[in-house]
Amino acid sequence: MDCIDEILRIGGVAAVERFPGPRKDRLTRCLTCGVEAHYKLSYTVEKNASQERTCRTCYWRAWATERRAEAWREQRVYQREEIVARLDTGGWEFLRTLMDETGDHEPILASCRRCGLIRALRMGDAGFGCICSRNTRSRHPTDAPVEKVPLMESGLEALAWWDHDANDERALSTVSVRATRSAHWRCPDCDHRFPAKVSVMAERPSCPACSELAAAKLQEENELAKATPVADVSELLSAWDDEANPRLVMVGDGGHYRFRCPRGHRPRLSVTRFHSAGCPHCAAAATRAKPQWLADVLPELAEQWHPTRNGKYTPHNVRWDSTRKVRWRADCCGHEWPATVRDRDKYQRQRCPRCRTILGSLAWCDPGLAAEWSPANPVSAWQVRPHANPNFTPEWVCATNTDHVWSMSLSSRSNGAECPECRPTGKSRVELEHHAAAEEVFGNARSNALLRDAAFTARQAWTVDVLVTTDGRSVAIEYDGAYWHAAPAKVLVDTAKSRDLLAAGYHVVRLREDDLSPLAIDDPRYREFRVYSSAPRPRQVIDAVRDWLGVSVDS
Repeated sequence: MDCIDEILRIGGVAAVERFPGPRKDRLTRCLTCGVEAHYKLSYTVEKNASQERTCRTCYWRAWATERRAEAWREQRVYQREEIVARLDTGGWEFLRTLMDETGDHEPILASCRRCGLIRALRMGDAGFGCICSRNTRSRHPTDAPVEKVPLMESGLEALAWWDHDANDERALSTVSVRATRSAHWRCPDCDHRFPAKVSVMAERPSCPACSELAAAKLQEENELAKATPVADVSELLSAWDDEANPRLVMVGDGGHYRFRCPRGHRPRLSVTRFHSAGCPHCAAAATRAKPQWLADVLPELAEQWHPTRNGKYTPHNVRWDSTRKVRWRADCCGHEWPATVRDRDKYQRQRCPRCRTILGSLAWCDPGLAAEWSPANPVSAWQVRPHANPNFTPEWVCATNTDHVWSMSLSSRSNGAECPECRPTGKSRVELEHHAAAEEVFGNARSNALLRDAAFTARQAWTVDVLVTTDGRSVAIEYDGAYWHAAPAKVLVDTAKSRDLLAAGYHVVRLREDDLSPLAIDDPRYREFRVYSSAPRPRQVIDAVRDWLGVSVDS
């Protein structure tokens, strides 16, 4: 630990508590001002590289002193009550002021009510809340989910850019299209070699050398546009509807002029924009022809729409990104408040501002898994995302046997890890017998197949007990033991898993043991068969599955 202490000393701080890891916050004391606050070791390393001290109290004190020296700047001073109120909006607990007066630039010491971390922050920063409350989206809500597939099997254009000479030969076989690691690429047009992230190239391959040439060409075109009259461009001249002389107005002119499109719209905009994008009214009409209503794009928000206080507006006739201010009602505590639809899906993306629950939480995305979230955890399952990395390792309570309590990361559980005590040796004998029967009947059968698909919504991946392929159809066969699948939480998981598999195009068969109740699923590609633990008949059951699929005995 001496090397870590030296890194902290260079950053001007000393540790107050034990080292939790490079990416975990650690309480430290500034060697200059003595203020204690939390910082990650990685943050100190980053600041050391730029020769900047870690302590934010010292940093913001110096900043505020410079601002005070600007005589022309109006100085506002906040009273203690105002400071406490502002901090409260961001979920902060006031500890103390750090300068003789507190204005917009002076730092305040506060602790996050949610995670307990101590920070030095300014009044303007308080409203954004602690970093633990950030709930940014990993993708745009209207974008199709990106499936995690190997780059080699993706068929993407980036494969033609892969530099086989510079990359390790195993890399192409193992890297996925979403990988953030860097690889070597070769431009198929100019043969330029360069490094770039796999995910960036998978989304849209581009060559830095070609991009530089394209930027230079664009600059030339822009310069030419500044000297080219509108009258010399036929498509612009035919749409010109302004009083200004088109021979005196250049294509690169930044002013706004009137145009008339073939549909009679008369937009007023810059020549460059009309030339590149066309009529904005026609573009808007095309967008309106395919509305993206709130109920379809963000169903979780639609659930909170106030049923009586929004007049004629409903989640089915208001767009998901509307700036209209409407009323909302939280189902957790009945709290009601006004907010625009767009703002609900921005910033902290809170589900309920009073309870400080979040949108896209574990409880919403995977209620079956959330049912095993231990009440001993410092936050609820409504306050963490399925793949979050909180400052604590979550505790779980097995839904099948509540005596089983263990700690495991959110990502591990969301990726399919189950109770370590319930399944210590893998698959049961009866499951293995059904797998063997499926192999015999269908000629192919995978055991414990890990499946990923962009259509999955509950989890990113599911493990299927038995997966067979017949007549071009993929069939997922699940054996639901009565002991393991009776708990309400397991019913939720089984239902979510079945719906995800159906959405991805699989036929789904569930072998429900003993007196397990049927799942609430109605789909022609879904079927349940009753099996009994006291009298397993694997071959007869798999034969029944084959008959349901309509597969002939000889196929």
